[in-house]
Amino acid sequence: MIKTFLDKFMAQHWGDLLLLHWPVPQEVLRPTIPDDLELDLFEGQSWASVVGFHLSGLRIRPFRWIPWGDFHEVNLRTYVQSSDGKKGVWFHSLDSTDLFAVTGAKGLYGLNYRFASISLAKTNETITYNSRTRLLKDTAGAHLEGDLDPLSKSSKPSNSPIDKFLLERYRFWASRRWQDHSSTAEVKHRPYDGYRLKKSSYAGDLFRCQGLPEPDTAPALAHYCRGFSVEASAPQWVYQMAGQANQR
Repeated sequence: MIKTFLDKFMAQHWGDLLLLHWPVPQEVLRPTIPDDLELDLFEGQSWASVVGFHLSGLRIRPFRWIPWGDFHEVNLRTYVQSSDGKKGVWFHSLDSTDLFAVTGAKGLYGLNYRFASISLAKTNETITYNSRTRLLKDTAGAHLEGDLDPLSKSSKPSNSPIDKFLLERYRFWASRRWQDHSSTAEVKHRPYDGYRLKKSSYAGDLFRCQGLPEPDTAPALAHYCRGFSVEASAPQWVYQMAGQANQR
């Protein structure tokens, strides 16, 4: 009973996801992730992605009756695995327009959330996210744009091995200051209906703020996904306090 409660700790809906991806040398990414994680590679190559999306319908147990406003997020992430082979993502940064979500996620999960102003503009032809953090230090901005014009009702989601590698991620890790190891949590949702975009662009300094070089080319791959409902497990330390086995 308790484990079921913790496994479905949080519910939300992700919509209008724009995902931009670049190959990044392992020697560049490796110093930016914790020592107890390894880079997850696709055919020997490590990747980093910038993702913008709209979050709605957030509910957190045991207070799911409390309504939560919709907001936007922009994150920078890479792909990692643990020593026991579990695969997921490491978030370098997560920018959000909701101050309470920023505070809650930092406190609960240890994620590097930052309060930001983010706008979303979408037409039949394009989708654009513009983000700017509101912190006094590590100020960062980002402009993400994808060309939606080729998409139609007959378009088929991309389903190649590289698409699955970049999209189908159901676990994330974070670091807490008082712990000497990374903590993890799971997310559950239906598979992505990710459409490859022929044209996309990014400008900003999300990478620079994390000690990474900014991309000097357009994304090597880009996806758009209309969205889906998501459940997230409680933080690892909550399982431990409840005397439950860690989530699988």
